[in-house]
Amino acid sequence: MKKSLFFILPVILLLWWSCGEKHEKSIVSHTGIHPKLQMGPVPQGLGVNIHFNQGNENDLSMIQASGIGMIRMDISWVSKEKEPGVYDFSQSDKLMADMEKMGIRILYIVDYGNPLYNNGKPPTTPEGLEAYAKFCRAMAERYAGKDIIWELWNEPNLSHFWFPEPNADDYMRFCQTIVPAIRKGYPGACIVAPATSRIDHEFIEKCFEQGLLELIDGVSVHPYRNARLGPETTWDEYQFLSLLIEKYAPAGKKIPILSGEWGYSTTHLSRELQGKYLPRQWLSNIALNIPVSIWYDWHDDGQDPENAEHNFGTVTWDYKPKPSYIAMQTLTHWFRGYEPAGRFITGNEDDYMLIFHKDDHVRIALWTTDEKHTFNLGDGIRISKSINYLGDTLNVTNPAAIKVSDEPLYLEIASPYPEWLQLILTIVNISDIQKTALINNILHGGLDDFSASIIRYVKGAEPQLRCAAQFVLFSLAKDLSDEDALKLYYRILNPWQEKLSMKMALMEIAKTGDESAAGIVNQYRGDPKLFVPVSLYFLNISYREARADNEEKAKKLLSMVMKLTPPRYAVERVLTKLKNTTPEDLKTLARSAGFINQWKVIGPFPNKDWVGAKIAYPPEKIIDFSKPVRYDTITAKWLTIDPEGIFPVISFDKLYGRSALVAYAATTVNADHDMEAILKIGSNDGVVCWVNGKKVHENHIARGLTIDEDVVKVKLNKGENSILLKVLNEGNAWEACLRVCDDRGRPMDMNLH
Repeated sequence: MKKSLFFILPVILLLWWSCGEKHEKSIVSHTGIHPKLQMGPVPQGLGVNIHFNQGNENDLSMIQASGIGMIRMDISWVSKEKEPGVYDFSQSDKLMADMEKMGIRILYIVDYGNPLYNNGKPPTTPEGLEAYAKFCRAMAERYAGKDIIWELWNEPNLSHFWFPEPNADDYMRFCQTIVPAIRKGYPGACIVAPATSRIDHEFIEKCFEQGLLELIDGVSVHPYRNARLGPETTWDEYQFLSLLIEKYAPAGKKIPILSGEWGYSTTHLSRELQGKYLPRQWLSNIALNIPVSIWYDWHDDGQDPENAEHNFGTVTWDYKPKPSYIAMQTLTHWFRGYEPAGRFITGNEDDYMLIFHKDDHVRIALWTTDEKHTFNLGDGIRISKSINYLGDTLNVTNPAAIKVSDEPLYLEIASPYPEWLQLILTIVNISDIQKTALINNILHGGLDDFSASIIRYVKGAEPQLRCAAQFVLFSLAKDLSDEDALKLYYRILNPWQEKLSMKMALMEIAKTGDESAAGIVNQYRGDPKLFVPVSLYFLNISYREARADNEEKAKKLLSMVMKLTPPRYAVERVLTKLKNTTPEDLKTLARSAGFINQWKVIGPFPNKDWVGAKIAYPPEKIIDFSKPVRYDTITAKWLTIDPEGIFPVISFDKLYGRSALVAYAATTVNADHDMEAILKIGSNDGVVCWVNGKKVHENHIARGLTIDEDVVKVKLNKGENSILLKVLNEGNAWEACLRVCDDRGRPMDMNLH
């Protein structure tokens, strides 16, 4: 009869220790992470953005009651130096004292110009840079030894923060001047950058190319997105950013990602949904090992319900708690002092399960981005207490039938723990020497009972044990060289594994860019659920080949990858290095990836106050491309356009301006037979879609364009099928694009249809 792992663990730990002593040194590396950026217990890295130095009674008392561990605030140059060379830090001193009293850390934004220098613009002149450096050194000296993270500027990729135009070269000159000044003031300072609006990979990589990662301790980003895209949708963007960090980081230096500012305004979504998004944002960041998550904003900045900037707060203008405040308070109190073990992989990649531990206690966060369904936590689990994300006590007792939804659920697990959970707790608590012994046993044979069990479980066991064994391999691989890590990732790449674990393993392989893995990665090219990591792997190699002027190989890889719906930024990164790509090449590649790049468009029609969503303008009733369309006093004609590029986006704003208006785009798609298909639509702002005269999709929302954001299942008839888009603009940019895929989500080659 097989002994339970739970009972043999003490013996195994002794065995690991004795095995570890045979090695001169640990092969596990933890060098290079700044102490202030280590993932710590809740609520160490969880906080909010504020806009005050001296808060009122409500600010201070409610922030303390919220249980957060950090605030983010400007320490702007102009407010500190009003006379040349004279600095007044009294306001910041007050904030520092208040936060220290409450045990709350500060992320200070070193930002903005000073009218005493460079006409108040971001410092680019020698005089301005020298003055800013002196200010920063004085600031660092004053707060030396304080628990502060210094963030260099705020969103320098936007023109209203780095004016007149964002410029990565100028920003890097700023960083190259300021960082040494801060370190002279305090050598142990923790410095992060570039604090971009969204995860602007292009701007960030330009900074990396000029040595940003040699200067800083962490990469801060502000991953804003529209209200329809939940916090979990950052996965692809974060992973590609991790790939860039792996590529440019100095050897031996580990540089974490920070979520330095990010929130959702209740102008664009309900307060209830904002309340769900806040804990999901923090928890999904923790699942990606992001040690700092700052929610924007602490307090509503105004009272206009239609002004998005007024409504990001967790409390209203008059300090009434929103659900997001209650959710924040619940999370920080429930998990206080608990350290994250990580995300536990389940059979559904849309299910999120995070395990936290404190001494011998275990608590779990559980939610889904899928439809509400029943979740099986496995045999041997006993739930001693459960609450929802707002702190309401629940009666969850059956671990095999837990109702999960988009509302985070928090569970306390009673001991003794089942074997799979004990396995996870063991691996997160072992020493480096023990971990080294375990790695050597798995990689090089000489298996003891424990390492043999892990290999056996990975190859096939009941789901929880299999997933726990995968958890162990991921935990071990993250501290290894690429060569050894690949061996562990290969053990996870088996058809019986959960898709999410395979996706994560492939993503880690993609980061290495190791061409020896090409044959293995290529095996998974046909699975739409694995398209992103597979495409990023080959795009990483394609980029390298393009930089080496191996254009034919780079183009061949790019052509293959375009059929895998790769992320836009990763493709455009390769294109910037190709020298001999023609517009016709890009057109062919776009069509092979399912994109429509031939349209008839007409407009514009009124959309003030979203009136266009209620009015059926003439193109919705009848389409005749040969005749002008009349509505009220408007006469419009159909135009033929062929959007260019590998991602062919219709730019309505270039045709009709950036006002609140409506336009239509029409095209046809040929199908070889009656078939189920998927349309993937991106639009800025709202969109309505008809196929063969039948409305199949409607989404009235203010948003920026995201490729493939709306996924619509449709039926195509054999022969010609008409598609009509109605695109509504609230103002500013006005765009749309469409990709056609088969029923599994694989792009249909429009060159053949």
